[in-house]
Amino acid sequence: MNRLINTLKKYRLFLIVLAAIIVFLLLTFTNLQYTKINQGGEDFYSNWKATRSFLLEGTSPYSQQTTQDIQAQIYGRNAEGRELEYKFSVPLYGIILYSPFAFISNFSVARALWMTILEIAIIFIILLSLRLTYWKTSPLVFSAFLLFGLFGFNGIIPILNGNLTILITLMVIIILLAIRDKQDEIAGLVLAFITINPTPVFLFLIFILLWAIFNRRMRVITWFLGTFVLLVGFSIAIIPNWLFQFLRNFIDTYKAVETGSPGSVLISRWGDIGSRLAIIISVLIGILLIVEWWQAKMAAPKRFVWIAMITLALSTWSGIKYTPVNYVILYPALILGLELINERWKQHGNAIVIPILTILFLGNWFIYLLTASADLSAGISSFLLIPLPLTVIFLLYWSKWWVHKSNKIEFGPAFIELQNK
Repeated sequence: MNRLINTLKKYRLFLIVLAAIIVFLLLTFTNLQYTKINQGGEDFYSNWKATRSFLLEGTSPYSQQTTQDIQAQIYGRNAEGRELEYKFSVPLYGIILYSPFAFISNFSVARALWMTILEIAIIFIILLSLRLTYWKTSPLVFSAFLLFGLFGFNGIIPILNGNLTILITLMVIIILLAIRDKQDEIAGLVLAFITINPTPVFLFLIFILLWAIFNRRMRVITWFLGTFVLLVGFSIAIIPNWLFQFLRNFIDTYKAVETGSPGSVLISRWGDIGSRLAIIISVLIGILLIVEWWQAKMAAPKRFVWIAMITLALSTWSGIKYTPVNYVILYPALILGLELINERWKQHGNAIVIPILTILFLGNWFIYLLTASADLSAGISSFLLIPLPLTVIFLLYWSKWWVHKSNKIEFGPAFIELQNK
């Protein structure tokens, strides 16, 4: 037995790599069977097709012709009425992510591989979020997180659509881990890449840059600016006027999101009264964020992570247009909120955490199935703007006193010692 254990330890790295390859192949095979018989993946198709047209035909990914080709595949014609005008609406350097897939001519295969990447990304989002908070969960809670992350509405729908927000969320966690571990070069570099999908992380980006300036973590700023300048310069070298083309497509796509925030829902339903309420909500959230950001200047790591997460959570109701498909960005904040419950009530943590995940899981699917059309990318109810953000905001503000109380305690051994008291 000891000999077997020693042999396994000797080849541990090889076995881990082999297991990872097997899991990757199994996921891809399963996804391929799905993509062959199920349409979808509109978000991925828009960017895949545009990148492919640019690389193989030299056509601008922002061109009208490319947009028409994308819509012809999705709708069989140009978009009409209130239909979403699918088009390439990310910065030109976004083709870096899509280029490896653009050389695959079979869309079903490319989509299956992309889905596999997103599924693995969600697993890493959960793992790294737990690492960020030093939460050593029980196998039961960890399994609940995996099921919620991969099969909950806010996980599986963006996987099927091929939504880029999943990878952006993974980058957010990497940034926070790098800052916590004082690896500012990595933080700044990755911070530049989240601008590929700026809408869900716009306020988060501003917060990190302001925090870095106030705390004199200038390597975060210099690496961000250096990387961002290189990305923009690379794009200008390829298409000199790409920025204007990008802004045109980005604005059109942003405007097409009709109910992307509680404020927009109020406006669409109550007109002028709704507009005033929407402004009040945005102003209140703006004030909250300014207060929290000001307090972040001298925050210890635990408090800093909390403020970063509340920034992500409040962003969804700030007036910036999100769709519930983008709410995967709240997974790390949800995990932090639940970890703080577990930290406060160690003996009863599982009895609270698992029911919350279960209610969110079933509640979101109930709302979606009750209101959605047969098309997984359409008919998403505005009611889905409420459950996950409201839960995360409540959990984080409920635990604010506990975070403030332990503000002087660093993450790591001291934090773990606090948990064991």
